[in-house]
Amino acid sequence: MLTPRTATLVLLMSASAVLAQAPAIPREFPADAQSLTADDLRQRLSGKVFKVNTAAGAAWRLQYQAGGSFYINVGSFSDSGKWRTEESKLCSEPQKSPAACNEMRLVGDALYLKRDSGEIIKLEPN
Repeated sequence: MLTPRTATLVLLMSASAVLAQAPAIPREFPADAQSLTADDLRQRLSGKVFKVNTAAGAAWRLQYQAGGSFYINVGSFSDSGKWRTEESKLCSEPQKSPAACNEMRLVGDALYLKRDSGEIIKLEPN
């Protein structure tokens, strides 16, 4: 039979083991990431479809139309709205979620976005 103190220690050790196995959430852009101009960012997004895998395991599909509309699918959730670029930021106005402007960076041909949560995600061409 476990004493209350031993039970607490076992619980804490179990929680630590679970947290140690959780994937690290990237919160900084890669060291060699470069800012973009609004025009360059617009050209890299316009007319393209991307896939994203978050640290939590969610798979996204993002589509940016040349006319300024975008679509997102995450599992059974979907949304759409308007998008634009400001300096090195992607600004979106979805119908079902709050509007946001998120920093983006470029490494080679890869685009990275800093989510409102602080997580850095990579947009991969789909």
